[in-house]
Amino acid sequence: MKKNLLVAIVLVCMGASQNASAQKGDLKDIDHLSFYGVDFTYAKVYGADETAHQFLDAFIRINDLFESEPKTYSASKAFGVRSDELFNRQVKQDVDNIPRSELFTDDNKYAVTDADIDQVVAKIEKQGDSQYGAVIVAGLLNKTGNHGTFTFVVFDQDTKEVIFQQEATGKARGFGLRNFWAGALRGAMKNVR
Repeated sequence: MKKNLLVAIVLVCMGASQNASAQKGDLKDIDHLSFYGVDFTYAKVYGADETAHQFLDAFIRINDLFESEPKTYSASKAFGVRSDELFNRQVKQDVDNIPRSELFTDDNKYAVTDADIDQVVAKIEKQGDSQYGAVIVAGLLNKTGNHGTFTFVVFDQDTKEVIFQQEATGKARGFGLRNFWAGALRGAMKNVR
């Protein structure tokens, strides 16, 4: 009996894990998303010379690109849904809470965990009328490797259940700190499958 219960629990957990890492095509029935921007709470910088203050300023300005360049930085296109409404005030305010002393890492293999993703989703205050929310969670910004890693997440706004989660990497390029890492984000947005 205990063995059957254990097998059932494992199968349920595997099913939940498969839902969270579903393909972008599984989102085709979603008409509209409330998009919360890029959350940099768990971002770590590797191999860069700039200061924490310079990075925190760049993080806010990267989120501004969703407003100033909506065709280039299109959440609906990245997630493969029909439309989105931007609510990135929360992630921009959260930049002030990022501990400057913890922004940089010596670990070029750093990765955001599922628990980190759950924390980001849990703290988002629901906005808009959509049943679904979406957020991009920044991970490792590797200056020596010229790439940034981002996790693309769609969740049910009422239950906070993650229904889609995929990590994607983009090549960093561009002049200036904001544009360099925005280039990595843009590349990652094109790599969501």
